Amino acid sequence: MVHTRGRQTMIEREPSRLEQILAKYGLRWQIERDGLVWTATEHPSPTALHVIIAHDLDALEQKIIESELPG
Repeated sequence: MVHTRGRQTMIEREPSRLEQILAKYGLRWQIERDGLVWTATEHPSPTALHVIIAHDLDALEQKIIESELPG
């Protein structure tokens, strides 16, 4: 969104895709880029480890959503 005031133009920055995903899932998942892929690591308990790998952030988010569905 662009706001203009006099001669000054301000661009309101939208959250990046990564920031959006971190806002939704960042408390439960550690998300990072590893070479050409994105990884999300969940630590639901001290003895369990859940890792999701995807080539892009949209696919990563979809896999996180699917992994959190009951059943």
